[in-house]
Amino acid sequence: MNAWILVLAIALAVGVVTVAPATALAQKESVTVTIYNQNRALINEIRKMAIPKGTQTVEFKDVAETIDATSLQVRSLTSPQAFNVLDQNYEYDLINVQNMLNKYVGKKLKVILPDPKGGQEAKIVRDATLLANNDKPIFRLDGVGEGSSSSSGPPSSSGSSSGEADGGEIYVGDYDAVLLSEIPEGLRPQPTLVWLVDNQGEEDQWIEVSYLADNMNWKADYVLKVDRDNKQGSLSGWVTLDNQSGKPFKNARLKLVAGDVHQVSRQVRQPAMDQRKLMAAAPAPEAMQQEEFFEYHLYSLGRTVDIANRQTKQVSLLQSPSVKIEKRLVGRWNSTIYDGADREVQKEKLSVYLKFKNDEGNGLGIPLPKGIVRAYQESGDGTVVFIGEDQIDHTGKERDVEVKMGEAFDVIVERKQTEYRKIGNNAVRFAWELKIKNSKDIPQKVELEEILPGEWRIIESNAKYEKMDAHRIKFTVDAQPSGKGSDSVVTYQAEVNW
Repeated sequence: MNAWILVLAIALAVGVVTVAPATALAQKESVTVTIYNQNRALINEIRKMAIPKGTQTVEFKDVAETIDATSLQVRSLTSPQAFNVLDQNYEYDLINVQNMLNKYVGKKLKVILPDPKGGQEAKIVRDATLLANNDKPIFRLDGVGEGSSSSSGPPSSSGSSSGEADGGEIYVGDYDAVLLSEIPEGLRPQPTLVWLVDNQGEEDQWIEVSYLADNMNWKADYVLKVDRDNKQGSLSGWVTLDNQSGKPFKNARLKLVAGDVHQVSRQVRQPAMDQRKLMAAAPAPEAMQQEEFFEYHLYSLGRTVDIANRQTKQVSLLQSPSVKIEKRLVGRWNSTIYDGADREVQKEKLSVYLKFKNDEGNGLGIPLPKGIVRAYQESGDGTVVFIGEDQIDHTGKERDVEVKMGEAFDVIVERKQTEYRKIGNNAVRFAWELKIKNSKDIPQKVELEEILPGEWRIIESNAKYEKMDAHRIKFTVDAQPSGKGSDSVVTYQAEVNW
């Protein structure tokens, strides 16, 4: 079956049929889209509508296909005390080939078939009744068809079968198109809210409508460009919007809610998908305004935006050209207690982190939504090179941001347990040696974090340490280049009770 011919034929057959709306939409005043980073959005629209006085049906068209109809709120801004919605329906049985044929099951139509007595391109039009429309349509043919050549019987081409049923012949096979006399009742060209309203106020009403819709999401993405000395950089933040709601939004005010909003588990209805996936061109950088909102944070863009359906779009969140950065080489290990049988040297890699403070001194100082930070640095010839990425959580102002870039190449640590001795039924004494191998030509600041089990105390150590919490200590060492002298070595002895 040629689906394009089918669609064209239906369009030509029913194109003259129109359904008059119950009320005309004169003007759309504003639309605000508030998106949560949990695949949901709140749509708020204000429209001017012509609604005669009395009780009648009103259509509110052009809503998201993924609307949660139970979340709908409607109110009149013109006559709030004289306008009431008595009942409401959400109708989303849309006009398409499958739905139209389903509505014609058991009804008369015309079907265009290949003419077996004509040439390859010859067609014949037959009156028929649509018996079923499951995997493919099944017709009962009636009367004599009209085509490029006379034919008193149905086509007998391969892939078809015919027989007698209720005085007609059953046709299951290829066809070119069907012709329908009218649009079946109940189908709509777009999702529509239908209200029964009682309007005792003015006929021209400004109506505000709010509802929740699924399949709209946003996330934050950050780009951190690091100077060659790893002490300074620039940070830009972008909001990536993904609209799969089945509705475009033009000239919309955009708001974003960052935070974990509790929602009741529910089944999300997916809109009909097409093959279009767009990445909208990034607009000129413009910082969003941020405010505390309930226990969340609300970001608002100071201009309106167009958000197409089936579109991924990026909008500027922040731009900070000067951020102080600290590069950290960190090793974090559990001080596992060996019983003395296995004391081989463990060659450990160091993790590389970039750290900066989210404060006004760095041109930031607003809560940062969770997202991915991607870092870049220029090579010797000026080429920008990707150096790593990491996920950050929601980060309040005046807090540190730390992102892991990868593992150090030229600096490693050789760890070795040098002592193990039981000093009681539930107590041991052990010692570790941490040797830093620095293959670079300059000293490197290295942080060595050790996790100690049970109730512990350090008996002795050749270096100062910081107690980070109940189970962690940290040694900070300026490791000298291994090629210019002896390696930097940290040793400590501890007792542990459990």
